[in-house]
Amino acid sequence: MKLLRDSDPRLAVPQHLPRHSFLQVLRRSAVSIDDRLPRARSARRADVFPAGVALVTPYPTGEAVPVHGVANYAQALARALEVSGASVEVWANRPGGLVPAEAVDAGVRVFRVWRRGLWVGLDLWRILQERRPAILHVQIEHFVYGGMPGFLSLLAFLLASRFTGQKVILTLHHVIGMKDLSGELLRESGLPRSVRLAGMLVRVSTVLLHRLANEIIVHENVFRHRLVEEGGLGPARIHIVSHGVPRAEPLAAANGAAKRVLCFGYLKWYKGIDIALRAFREVARDFPQWRLVVAGGLPPGLEESHPHRRFLAHLRELAAPLGDQVEFTGYVANAELPLLFQQTDVVLFPYRVLFAFSGPLALAIGARRPFIVSEALKSLLPTWPYWSRNTPEDWARSMRILMRSDELRARAERQADVLASTREWSEIAVQTLTVYRQAESLEAALNSSR
Repeated sequence: MKLLRDSDPRLAVPQHLPRHSFLQVLRRSAVSIDDRLPRARSARRADVFPAGVALVTPYPTGEAVPVHGVANYAQALARALEVSGASVEVWANRPGGLVPAEAVDAGVRVFRVWRRGLWVGLDLWRILQERRPAILHVQIEHFVYGGMPGFLSLLAFLLASRFTGQKVILTLHHVIGMKDLSGELLRESGLPRSVRLAGMLVRVSTVLLHRLANEIIVHENVFRHRLVEEGGLGPARIHIVSHGVPRAEPLAAANGAAKRVLCFGYLKWYKGIDIALRAFREVARDFPQWRLVVAGGLPPGLEESHPHRRFLAHLRELAAPLGDQVEFTGYVANAELPLLFQQTDVVLFPYRVLFAFSGPLALAIGARRPFIVSEALKSLLPTWPYWSRNTPEDWARSMRILMRSDELRARAERQADVLASTREWSEIAVQTLTVYRQAESLEAALNSSR
């Protein structure tokens, strides 16, 4: 049986790839999935598959324990879709050794069905046989399903799902630029240090995910550009849906004369918190009433030798000369985040590398807080005026500008409010539903042309 058609535009391969490269073989093999789908679709009965959306994702448990950022994102999205009237359910992780369970979270049915690692694909396949959704919407971060074994198992599940005619939408939360994939980043992240191998794995996984999805969602144009220009992917099925931001809570009363600069999130090298600490050391003497709050802890489950632990020790060494002008809070539970941001005067994002829309940045925008981003993050918000080149000296200058002026901070709050007005979760639900409808319309158009 001939499965490949040389004239099919879906077989286009970037010119920089070797003619018979592994990537090219993957691209060609993946086309056969779509070629076989009409038979799978024609065998389906419309009344067998109830309408609805299944979000496949890690999901918060409701306990005060650290969770991955994608879990909080998925919870906010699921709740917003539910409020919008969509029929949505969540296929979530089973914490620890728990057996499969079902719960309701703010009106959203949550089925805790999959185990991390090699089991994830089989667990998801089982529930897919029981609860065929109209749309399978999978949140993709490469390691949240249980490292490389979990990611490979998830890919196998997606491949099998597509062979049955299941419509699949993927949200890619991480899209790294090849120029940012350095040996230093890999080393400080505790990953194998071969840049060449890491680059190949990123390209291969991106091609596979693109071929296995009906539609792909990314959060900003910079990530779409990377997929198209660096990954060689067709742009038609790649959509931009902004990262949602929470609705601002009423501001708490000021806590005396104290002023706070905040760095928030897991303590990882790529977030550049050490740069912020070095910068604060330069300004602290001139602003004795200001404190730097480093809020967040280490990701759970790290080995004693993990580079993140060494990084935290380095941060404490940098902070030691500043005494009580620097505070390390450790992990901050979700319920405590509104107050944390309400009592913050300036938020810093000195990230060294951009490969995702920062969840902490979304919280700062939602809280309408003045914030400064690094040059690496500037492409997320091209019109945002408060940014710094990523040296301690430049950060010290940028911080002084906002720390000195109440008027300028008030202006930054108004500018953050403009950003937030188009990114609240109710709007994100509308944008996401538009992608769902496009997937349905595309399938109808394909079927009518056959």
